[in-house]
Amino acid sequence: MNQSTSLPLVGRSLMVASLILASANLSSAAQKFTVKMPASVSSVAFSPTGQQLAVGCADSSARLVDLASGKETVELRAHEDRVACVAYSRDGTFLATGGYDKTARIWNTRLKHFGETLRGHRGAVLSIAFSPDGKLLATGSIDGAIKLWDVATGAPRATIKGHKSWVNSLAFSPDGQMLSSASSDGTIKVWRMPYGSVKYSIDVTGSEIRSIAISPDGNILAAGIRYGTIKTWDFKTGREVSSVKAHESDVWSLAFSPDSRTLISGDGDWNKAGQVKLWNPATMELRQTLATSGEVLSVAYSADGNFMAAGCADGTVTAWPLQTKAP
Repeated sequence: MNQSTSLPLVGRSLMVASLILASANLSSAAQKFTVKMPASVSSVAFSPTGQQLAVGCADSSARLVDLASGKETVELRAHEDRVACVAYSRDGTFLATGGYDKTARIWNTRLKHFGETLRGHRGAVLSIAFSPDGKLLATGSIDGAIKLWDVATGAPRATIKGHKSWVNSLAFSPDGQMLSSASSDGTIKVWRMPYGSVKYSIDVTGSEIRSIAISPDGNILAAGIRYGTIKTWDFKTGREVSSVKAHESDVWSLAFSPDSRTLISGDGDWNKAGQVKLWNPATMELRQTLATSGEVLSVAYSADGNFMAAGCADGTVTAWPLQTKAP
């Protein structure tokens, strides 16, 4: 999105999450639930245990929802403006938040306290991602920069520059050797870690890239693009594999299952109902479509494959229990 476009309440952080098998249907045993938040929901992320869902809200809070009861249990206040993105470390020790106050915070889930405020961006922090080993936190901002932080100390490790506009989404490769970034300048860049040299860059001409996700097997890079297109590439080579008109509106969020055989996407127009769609990423065949009450700004799967969730601009968070079936 360019500077002249109105600022969306979105946390386009990519939550790479989970189905154990390739196909998923709504479970008839458990019940879907919807929780109403006090403000627009920008980002959702499941804890690795699958017991909680973190929710980033436009009222400057992050909230935790218990999946067993479907009720909000914790409210975290660490920002002076709306929270744009939330992400858990792989082991669940840390929950990171990024906000429109230009800062990021790291919550220690075991000690129940926040570490140092991560300052340095000149604009809102729109995207956030932990490295697989949990030692680095990457933040992307409206200022076009990506910053790497030491999770243990909060110290800045590196600043990566290369985008000409907002950094909307970040995703580490499964081995932690690469970091991918998506920008409103229409490019995706794949950076070598930890120094930030460019391995390759993809130019999606004339498009603003809203979201990206890397399959857990490291083979597929997927991108959600303004006006409803999803594209996929061979992550190792950068070769385009598919391009599908997947939604009528912007694809704000994407997530892969842990076996890399399911991709979900969320979309919607402002003040209108949205959709969550489940795809076969190998063929981009549509498997299932789910309706939501508001524009979908974030989607996620729980790591145990028991739930899928969507956070919406109307302040609702919906979690669907899932069952799997043999392919």
